[in-house]
Amino acid sequence: MARWLGGLLRNAVPATTLSRETIAAWFIRGSGVEVGALNSPLRVPAHARVRYVDVASEAELLRQFPEFGVGEITRPELLTSVESMSGFADESEDFVIANHVLEHTEDPLKAMKSIARVLRPQGIFYFALPDKRHTFDRSRRVTPLAHLVADHRDGPEPSRRWHYEEWIACVDGLGGDEAAAKLAVMLREHSNIHFHVWEVNDMIEWVHHAIRPLGVPFDVELIARIGSEVVFVLRKRDSQ
Repeated sequence: MARWLGGLLRNAVPATTLSRETIAAWFIRGSGVEVGALNSPLRVPAHARVRYVDVASEAELLRQFPEFGVGEITRPELLTSVESMSGFADESEDFVIANHVLEHTEDPLKAMKSIARVLRPQGIFYFALPDKRHTFDRSRRVTPLAHLVADHRDGPEPSRRWHYEEWIACVDGLGGDEAAAKLAVMLREHSNIHFHVWEVNDMIEWVHHAIRPLGVPFDVELIARIGSEVVFVLRKRDSQ
């Protein structure tokens, strides 16, 4: 693994010369989808065609994110989960974009498999993850790889309560009866939070696990730290 990680780090590019849009101009071609664009869809080259998808409708997103008004959120054309990508045929897309989405999933490894399924050979998966040290997650424990593996193997239900409890304590700063009341609401509504959090090296570790032991057919094109986030560009291998 150390040798593999060394190869990734040699492909890292100084963030001072990069932006999300610059990277998109290098890699985004053809037609594809962006998942969870919310209020900041990725600016892609003019020749690229993008459809927008989300797990929730525009009305539900406005309810979840009251800080945004009508017209400030990218309206989804299709509702689907990035963990299933249902509604998309196998090898139907040239690219999938998912910025600040995978930390919201309960099974990121399953999401990686689903995205690989819908990409054509040589298709691009472009995604960004926040470094927890620069977000409201800073006091939370890094999600260990073993936890992701267990969620993928056993399903996320066994650990859902723990994630909510940690969020309530570390992000909301609640305890006692307030915490118990908030937990009941979150469990009932299956609240959307950052289920998993990482620092840079931890991100690389679980992406490596998806590609190597799990065999998700991706090659790494680029990893770049840009401010408080890390952008990954993966390319689907040709069909064997």
